[in-house]
Amino acid sequence: MSDHQTAQPDVTAFPGAVVQCLHPDGSPAEVLLEERVELPTPAGVLVPQYEPEDPRRQRVQPVELHPGGGLKAVSLQERAVVETPVGPMTAERVTFHPGGELRRVFPLDGKISAYWSVENETALAGPQRMETPIGVVSARIISVHFFPSGALRSVTLWPGERVTIVTPQGPASVSVGFSFHESGALRSFEPDAPFAAKTPVGAVLAFDTDPEGGMAADLNSLQFDEAGNVTALTTATDKVVVTCKAVAEAGPYGNGAGGNGGGGKSPNEIGAGGAGGDAWPASCADCARWAAATGKQVCQPGRLALGPGFRESLCGTTPTDLVPLRMGFTADAVSLDGHVFSRVGHGFSVLRGLMPVARTTYSC
Repeated sequence: MSDHQTAQPDVTAFPGAVVQCLHPDGSPAEVLLEERVELPTPAGVLVPQYEPEDPRRQRVQPVELHPGGGLKAVSLQERAVVETPVGPMTAERVTFHPGGELRRVFPLDGKISAYWSVENETALAGPQRMETPIGVVSARIISVHFFPSGALRSVTLWPGERVTIVTPQGPASVSVGFSFHESGALRSFEPDAPFAAKTPVGAVLAFDTDPEGGMAADLNSLQFDEAGNVTALTTATDKVVVTCKAVAEAGPYGNGAGGNGGGGKSPNEIGAGGAGGDAWPASCADCARWAAATGKQVCQPGRLALGPGFRESLCGTTPTDLVPLRMGFTADAVSLDGHVFSRVGHGFSVLRGLMPVARTTYSC
């Protein structure tokens, strides 16, 4: 048994335990405690919530169990210092893996309501000191996440919190959070401002105007493999020009050249003519798949510029929201918003800083 695992207590056997619901296999899923109980866990002895505390926690949260009875989640009656692989932390809610190992630690567990605001909760959020694979980090956080082995998986920052961390490409200011491979190598982080990332297609400004990290920063918009190479990023400012070598290598002249065919230029597509245009995109499997998937036409065959776009805003403070370009990289190909282009059959260049930068804000 590891240092972060311990024997599983039978919560249903404690006085005042009431089973509220069951798993499909018939084992208890949620148990409400009506008396004070001390539970031995990998994080230390925990006292689950058994009575309402104040306006921010008006409802007693039941102890959650995995199928078979192992602890899944415990909301504490009072904030307490718990033991974690990154050092002691203040916690109000703790979760566990099915094998009993510590999974997540939440320093706060208040419920936002008409009686308790975000500002009220933020006032309680103090910095937590964590010994991470990239050094000691002190910050206000929503949670930390651990692998079953005890290795740190991710740190999710409190909204508005900023920290500077060491990355494979130098220091970076981070918001939302950052994550690790189980080996301890940095897996991803959310840039707080456009970050010039070195990629197989050149330097790209990595920045997401509406990051998806939310409550868990397990996988953020700038991602690395264990060797420190960029494997994916999101850009809200740059476009990537894709040049099809099947057209370019055919020569500078031909029936496909020129800018009068193809139905006009799209804001996200630019090009330069060339021979072989008559056969494009059918002459290139990747380009043919792109054309079939998007239904778009180009002004000049064999050359595309893919970048951020816009969509109607359903809840934002502006009529439209910017939709960033999502890029992925492997040894053999480049992915642009899910459209894959081989590195052998295409050339790539970056048009930098073409779009304004601002975080998306919402009014609802």
